[in-house]
Amino acid sequence: MKNRKASFAVRFLAGTLVFATTLAITQPPKGWAMLAPAEVTSAGDISAMRAADIKTVQSALESKIVRQRLIELKLSPDEINGRLTQLSDAQVHQLASQIRAVNPGGDGGIGIIIGLLVIAILVVFFIYIFKRV
Repeated sequence: MKNRKASFAVRFLAGTLVFATTLAITQPPKGWAMLAPAEVTSAGDISAMRAADIKTVQSALESKIVRQRLIELKLSPDEINGRLTQLSDAQVHQLASQIRAVNPGGDGGIGIIIGLLVIAILVVFFIYIFKRV
């Protein structure tokens, strides 16, 4: 009798997992869109955006590969900073956007590690549950 209950519990759990997984995979992802705000930004917002964009550009310029390539092109750090200050707000923003597009996220694989840990914990949990049943 106990073996029959255990068999039913295992089949029920497996069926539920198969159903939930199939349902999650077959549903199309939802995309949410939003209009950009039409209000004019203030000068303080523009200067803050420019500072953030310049910080992004300078962090990219501090990379060893980029620094080496600029040295090969015979550009000194003073020349680079001089050219960076000559750029308009739109040009700095465009450059920072392109840098962010090349290096999106940059979490260093932490998400993958956390995902693997969650999967391992679930596997151990299911093994524990099946042994108890």
